[in-house]
Amino acid sequence: MATGRYHWSRSAPPARFFVINASAALPWLLLLLVPALWKFLLPLALCMTLGLVYIEVVKKMTVRAVFRQAAVFMVGRVRTTHNILKELVR
Repeated sequence: MATGRYHWSRSAPPARFFVINASAALPWLLLLLVPALWKFLLPLALCMTLGLVYIEVVKKMTVRAVFRQAAVFMVGRVRTTHNILKELVR
């Protein structure tokens, strides 16, 4: 029997539900098959909890720093000196 890294049984791609790993998609698949409000809130809470754990433990960032980084990503670092709202008030 072959052992190690190059066995034929290890060549299959991982199971996926569209683009999400199948084990992570089980709560969402349950929601699609048997819809209920608590089945929506439970996976949402799990995703938020795991997201916060990932931010705090893996990325070693605070949640405020993540929001700041997302704002810089969406808007950019350069800020305009021209204020449109002040001109609209005039």
